[in-house]
Amino acid sequence: MPRPRPSYRRAPLVGAVSAAVLLSVAGCGGDSESNSGGDSPSPSKSEATPTGSPSKAEGPLSEEQARAALVVEQNLPAGWKSADLDDTTAAGDAPDDLSTKDRNCKKLMDALGGDLDKHEARTDASRDYSKSASGPYLSSEIASYDATRDAKRALSTFKSVRDSCKKVTTRNNATTVEWKVSELKPKTGADSAGARLRGRAKGGSADGKQLTLDLVLTRAERSTTGLALLTTGKGDTKMTSDVAKEAAKRLKAVAKGRTPTPTVPPEQDD
Repeated sequence: MPRPRPSYRRAPLVGAVSAAVLLSVAGCGGDSESNSGGDSPSPSKSEATPTGSPSKAEGPLSEEQARAALVVEQNLPAGWKSADLDDTTAAGDAPDDLSTKDRNCKKLMDALGGDLDKHEARTDASRDYSKSASGPYLSSEIASYDATRDAKRALSTFKSVRDSCKKVTTRNNATTVEWKVSELKPKTGADSAGARLRGRAKGGSADGKQLTLDLVLTRAERSTTGLALLTTGKGDTKMTSDVAKEAAKRLKAVAKGRTPTPTVPPEQDD
């Protein structure tokens, strides 16, 4: 927004002198402009970039930029739709928001959305998807920090917790899952890390079924993009890698001041 202009009060004589000086300066400015040949100046990088996307993010992403970096339906296979996953999935809640009493293992989920204790993101955004009421389910997260070192710390925390958290139990809305944690190596072509959790649901809509939860965290500049893909059965490594790769491309584009395509449909704006 343009800054409000300050209001000045001047004596009449000073105002007259000022006006004369301004007219003189304006005349000089006109000569200079005419010497340029009358051509309009080429747009600068910032002018050519859509509003809300500077030529390059020099600080944390804005809320608008964070939303733009989220995965959109066109990045997913046919049939996936934006959805509210609170309290609805086979594991009892959104795949990036499962509850556990294990404070160390909980950091796996917290790191995806920039919610680590004492190292919270400055801006964040999220969007959920499902293919059907019975799954699979996907959560897309963006977290942007004050400094690059903070984003690196989030990724480092994710990696160390993945290696130290061998088992974790989640309890959400009458559904309990005892997960075993292992490393997942998504092919994102970026600075990223992944974890795969497998367990069997007890209670809820998926009672007795095997569940797989893939978590991927990718960093670009001072921001991260996180994915949580929950499926019944053994999981879908290819889909996890494909979506993680698209998520990384979107974040990199926003970090460089570009608008990623496909763009976010108006009805998906948070």
